[in-house]
Amino acid sequence: MSVTTVPPKESFRIDMLWNDSRYRSSFLQIVALFVTLIVVLYLINNVSQNLAALGKELGFSFMTTPASYDINQRPIEYTSRDSHARASVIGMMNTLIVAVLGCLLATVIGVLAGVARLSKNWIIRQLMTVYIEVVRNIPVLIQILLVAAVINETLPKPADFRGEDAVASMWFWESVAATNRGVYIPAPILGEGSFLVIAALIIGIIAAVVFGRWAVRRQQMTGEILPVFPIKLALIFLTPILVYFIAGQPIGLDYPALKGFNFQGGVHLRDSYVALTLALAIYTGAFIAENVRAGIQAVSKGQTEAAYALGLQPGRTMSLVILPQALRIIIPPMISQYLNLTKNSSLALLVGYMDATGTLGGITLNQTGKEFETIFLLMAFYLSVSLSISAVMNLYNENAKLVERTSVVGGGFSFLNFFDGMNGQWEMLKKGDAQMRPTYGIRGILNLFVLFYLITWVLVLNFVFVEAAITVQDYAGILTKFGSLDTIKLALSDGLTQAFTALDPAKNADKGAEAAQTLLTRFSETDVRTVMQQYIDSGADGDVTQGTALAAAGAVQDQIYLRDSYFRWSVFTQIAALGMLITAFGALITCIFKSPRFVDMAFLELIVFVLAVLAGFQFSLISPFSAVMIIGGGLIIRVAIIGYTIFGAQPNLTFFNRERRA
Repeated sequence: MSVTTVPPKESFRIDMLWNDSRYRSSFLQIVALFVTLIVVLYLINNVSQNLAALGKELGFSFMTTPASYDINQRPIEYTSRDSHARASVIGMMNTLIVAVLGCLLATVIGVLAGVARLSKNWIIRQLMTVYIEVVRNIPVLIQILLVAAVINETLPKPADFRGEDAVASMWFWESVAATNRGVYIPAPILGEGSFLVIAALIIGIIAAVVFGRWAVRRQQMTGEILPVFPIKLALIFLTPILVYFIAGQPIGLDYPALKGFNFQGGVHLRDSYVALTLALAIYTGAFIAENVRAGIQAVSKGQTEAAYALGLQPGRTMSLVILPQALRIIIPPMISQYLNLTKNSSLALLVGYMDATGTLGGITLNQTGKEFETIFLLMAFYLSVSLSISAVMNLYNENAKLVERTSVVGGGFSFLNFFDGMNGQWEMLKKGDAQMRPTYGIRGILNLFVLFYLITWVLVLNFVFVEAAITVQDYAGILTKFGSLDTIKLALSDGLTQAFTALDPAKNADKGAEAAQTLLTRFSETDVRTVMQQYIDSGADGDVTQGTALAAAGAVQDQIYLRDSYFRWSVFTQIAALGMLITAFGALITCIFKSPRFVDMAFLELIVFVLAVLAGFQFSLISPFSAVMIIGGGLIIRVAIIGYTIFGAQPNLTFFNRERRA
């Protein structure tokens, strides 16, 4: 009888890490990661030592010091007394305004020029060819200067609008003034009941979207085409207009008017902003036009001929047959053009427009001498904006791909893998398969998810980077000296009353309480600092003035801000705040585009939210609600979103192109 023996297992040896294929891949990846970390740490240490040798300390505390310079285009309140951090935020917002509007305008120009270049009309086709070839081959810097020169030299001066024999006149029923100093447009004035009109506009937009989807389903079932476009316009515009008149016209307009040497009132779009946006849009639009032309020509001519054979008009053939198929070719290179436009906006200082490069990478760098820190922040800003644009457009590209019927299993690691033991594994489907499922999609509940993550992202973004902060270190010991909030208010009121009385007893005896209340209800550090400085410079008694300033600072700190600047938070809190912004944005866009990764982003957002709570993030100051309500309610809502998406019958993950397999 033969005896079968099992050879003993080979014991592990250290050389197996690089000789054995079972371990080699993981070992090499760990070594590469270790080497990369060593190089990064070496570079950081080298930079720190070199800065120390130059007498410079590595840090970002300079961002809390006064900027002491003005910014010409201010989307939010700002004065030269504000910090470098707020000045940088203004510059970043100016960059984003140019990038967003420039991308929209460039898309319109590019699509129209790309389609027109394929026109059967010889003149239109040749004109578009000249536009594309000329614009693409001239540097964008020269084009920005050219557009700025055209605006400054051809548009009338404000003085040309004055008098009965004025050389220039305003447009659109005397409401818009285009001058060489910029364009002035009416500004809305929101009165009582204006929220009803805004709510009606939102309802009209939602109704138009719902109607459009219903009309598409009806056309697919019956073949009947409804007049979708005019009905959508009526829902969007007639609904708020009707509510506007019913509510007594609660929204007015502040029209620009020539007063003195310039126009006053309305919204001022500076000439530098107009020139930069137009130049970037025209330049980028030429490249987008070529992408559109290539995408259209990539679609087989048989598609066009088949559409004509069915009786479709050329316009509907382009919008319903050609462009939907061409999008899969147009979108990827269009992403690169959006990124180019955003980065090209850094040339804004050339025409005097204060963007992120002009503020953070320009004046702040020169004033503080913190070249490493400012350039690092500037690079981080452009990197985050570019990655955000890329992520959004790639998700849209996935959503716009042609519908396929082949199923694919998997999709990499997902938090859904932890739930495989409950009801089976999840399978990721192509859109064609997913649309065939009877339970595919319910949009109403998903809109609530989008609203929740949008509100979360906006509130955190506003609190961290937009809303003005007052530093606790500047007013240390104030609460200890003055005691409770009521004592601070009383001291503030008494101090201001005495200060006013010392200046003019006959006129200012009753102004102290009013001034105190004004300070206590304002939400701007700039206003508070300005008023306090006025009292310090007023020449009143030194003790009274000092007590007034301390009381004002203590009251503002206790009632309004009670937080330090972001650049003085702990590293853990800073990382938690940035993590909340990133994960909330990720959950938002994956939900909007119905990406299969929505659950993963929702899980990550929940984890980062818990870490932010542990880090001591001050949730009570980002909204009127208490910290207990925000933390408790936030946890409940987040868990409910994840649980409903995974286990709910509708809209379970078939909406995100997934299906559970037993």
